[in-house]
Amino acid sequence: MHRKNNPSTAAQRAARRGALRAGLRATVATLTAAVALAPRAQAAAKRVLIVHSFSREIAPYDAVLVTFRRELASRSSQAVVFLEATLDAGRAVDAAEEAAFIAYLNARFAHPAPHLIVSVAAPAASFLLRRRAEVFPDVPLLLAAIDTRNVPRAALKPGDAAMATTLDLPRSFADVLRVLPRTRTIAVVLGATPLERFWRREVERETAFLAERVRFVWFDDLSLAQMKERVAALPPHSAVFYGQLIIDAAGVPHERLEALAELRQASNAPIFAVFENELGRGVIGGTYLSQTRAGQATALAALRMWAAPPDAPPFVESFGMHAPVYDWRELQRWGISESLLPPGSELRYRPRSAWIEYRREIAATATVIGAQAALIGALLVQRKRRQRAEREARTLGGRLITAYEDEGRRLARELHDDITQRLAGVAMETAALARIAEPAARAAAEHSIGSELAALSRDVHALSYRLHPSVIDDLGLAEALRVECERAARRGAIDVGFEGDGANAAGHGEAALCLFRVAQEALRNAVRHAQAKHIRVQLRPASGGVELSVTDDGIGFDAAAARARASLGLASMHERVALLGGRLQLRSQPGAGTSVHAWLPARPKP
Repeated sequence: MHRKNNPSTAAQRAARRGALRAGLRATVATLTAAVALAPRAQAAAKRVLIVHSFSREIAPYDAVLVTFRRELASRSSQAVVFLEATLDAGRAVDAAEEAAFIAYLNARFAHPAPHLIVSVAAPAASFLLRRRAEVFPDVPLLLAAIDTRNVPRAALKPGDAAMATTLDLPRSFADVLRVLPRTRTIAVVLGATPLERFWRREVERETAFLAERVRFVWFDDLSLAQMKERVAALPPHSAVFYGQLIIDAAGVPHERLEALAELRQASNAPIFAVFENELGRGVIGGTYLSQTRAGQATALAALRMWAAPPDAPPFVESFGMHAPVYDWRELQRWGISESLLPPGSELRYRPRSAWIEYRREIAATATVIGAQAALIGALLVQRKRRQRAEREARTLGGRLITAYEDEGRRLARELHDDITQRLAGVAMETAALARIAEPAARAAAEHSIGSELAALSRDVHALSYRLHPSVIDDLGLAEALRVECERAARRGAIDVGFEGDGANAAGHGEAALCLFRVAQEALRNAVRHAQAKHIRVQLRPASGGVELSVTDDGIGFDAAAARARASLGLASMHERVALLGGRLQLRSQPGAGTSVHAWLPARPKP
C-alpha cells in the first residue's frame, strides 16, 4: 500500500525546519558578537607591565611587589592585568642582547600596549630610561623598589613617577655600635652584581667616619660557602651586616632569604639587616626599610598617574627608615641587654606571658577561687562566731544557773536564819503568854508579839516583791515602775523621776515583767555605781511597740569594753529583751552618764 501525503503534516515539518534555522542563525550571531566583544572587554582592563631587574623571587624586591599587586588590584575601579618580564641584570648585558630584549618586549606586549610600565630596582629603571624611545615611548613609567641615590630625576618625562626609599647607612651602622659598643669588626655581606658593588662603594663612602673605630670586612668577592666559613671564624667583638645577596662571586643566584638563614646558622656573631622581611629571620634588627609601605605607596602612585592628565609633570616621592625594631629572641641568644637599645625601640617576638596567653582562663579561675575563698572565709568566720556564741551561751547559762542557785540559797538562808527563827520566837512568846497573869506584863508581851508579826509581814512582803512584783498584776507596769523609782530614791537618797503612760501596750504580762526587770537592773546599777544625782525613767509607745529608757548623769563607763566582758546583769537584760523579739541599747561614755533603752513590739490584740 502507498501512504498518501498529508498537506497539513508537510506544512508543519516545513515550519519546524524554518524555526530551527532561525534559532541556529541567532546562536551564531550571539557567538559572533561575544567573540567580537571579547577583545574589547580585555582591552578595558588596565595592563601593567612589570620589568624586573632580576628574578621576581629576589629579596627584598619580592615583598614590595606582593603588596603592590594586591593593593593596586583591590583599589582600582577597573580590572588590572599584570604582565612581567625580566632583564636579568645580574650579569653584564651587551648591546645586541639589549636589542633582543627590546624586540621581545615589543612583540610580546605591544598588542595592546600596556597602560603603565613599572621598573623594579635600579637596573631596570636605568635600562628603560636609556631605551625609552624604543620601548613604548608614550606609556608612563613608574620607578619602584629603588633608592633615591639611583633615581635619575632629569630623565623622567611628563606622566612618570618614582617611589623611592632612602637607606640611611650612617644611622644603620651607628645602631650596630650602640647595641654592641665593643664591636671592633663588621663583616658586610654583599653579592657580586653591579648593583651590589655600587652599594659597597656607598657603604665605604658613608661610613668613612668609623674607620678609626672598626674594621670592615667585605664579602662581595666570596661564594656563599666561603662566606659561611668566614662568619664562623670571625674574631671576638664582631658583627655581621647583611646588605644584599643576589648573586655571589661564584655566579650562584640566591632568591628570597635562604642565604640569610644559612649564614645565621654558621655565624659566631650577631647579624644586623635593614629590610622589613628580614626581621624575625635571625637578624638582631635596628632601623629598617618597610617593603610593605613601599608596595602600598607604589600602588597609590599608579592610581594617581592614571587619574592625572598625560602631560602632568613627573613626581618623585621618597620615604625613609622606620624606628628601630629588635628581635627579642636574638637579643637573648647573644646576651644583649635591652638597656642598650635606642630610645623608642620596639621589641618583637617576646614570648607572651602566661597571663597574656591565658588571661581569660586565669581570670575565670581566679574568680572562682576568689569566690570559693570568700565563701570558705565567711564559713570560717561564721563558725568562729558560732563557737564563741556557744561558749558565751554556755558561760552565761552557767552563770545564770549559778546566780539562780545563789539566789535560792540566799532566800533559803533568809527564810531559815531570819524568818523561821523569828517565827519560832513568836511561837515561844505566844506559848509563854498563857503563863503571864499580870495584866501589865501580858499587855507588854502582846505588844511585842504584834510588833514582831508586823515586821515579819513586811519582810515576807519584801521577799515576795523581789521574787515577783505583784503590783504589776494589780496596777500595771507604769505604776510598778513608779513604785520602783520611789524605792530606788529612798535607797540611794537621789532624785529619781518617772514619766510613763499608764495605758501602754505592755501594761501586764511577760512584756511588762521584762521591762520592769530591765528598769530594776538599770536603777540598781545607777544607784550602786554611777554616783548619779539625777535618774530619769521613761515609758512610752514607740515604733509599733513600747520603749523604756533609764538615763542618769553619773560618771559613765566604756560601753564597748563593757560589751566585751558583759556582766551578768547586762547579759540578763539582753536575754530577756531578745526572747520577746525586742532590742536593747546601752550607751555610755566616761564622764557623760549612761542610758539604757529597751524596746519591745506590741502584742497583737486577740
